[in-house]
Amino acid sequence: MAAIAVAAAIIVVALCAGTVSVVSTIDGAKDRAAEARETRALRETGCLDLERRLNRLIPPGATGGPAARATAIRDENSALRIYLDELDSQRDQDAWRQLLDARTVFADGLDRQAKSRTPAFYVAPRTSDGRAVTDLLTQWSPAPCAGPVRRLAAPEL
Repeated sequence: MAAIAVAAAIIVVALCAGTVSVVSTIDGAKDRAAEARETRALRETGCLDLERRLNRLIPPGATGGPAARATAIRDENSALRIYLDELDSQRDQDAWRQLLDARTVFADGLDRQAKSRTPAFYVAPRTSDGRAVTDLLTQWSPAPCAGPVRRLAAPEL
């Protein structure tokens, strides 16, 4: 009798431990899903804020000459830097920085063009496997980032 009582107690304890483990796993999954939704919402808000900042600026293509275009590009780059500071993902930061660096090089080339008439060319950044960085940004970023990516990908327009 005692052996049956001990075995029953062990089974009850094992069932309770298993139930607690399952509940804990489900609760952890819910927490991770909620955290992912919150992170996504923050990124979407950041993209919308970036677009609002960009919309307050004169597009580089609407300027008169190379020096003014370089200034407009640098103004847009300043708006982008604010967004970069909000990103948590190193992968995303690196891709946005590549775009920012390409735009900065183009702005520097426009300054030289204004002084010496040496033409400046924008070279869109690419990954080591030849994919356009802007394609990756569009893929990795929330939907509200599509507009800013398109605008920043074409500083000559």
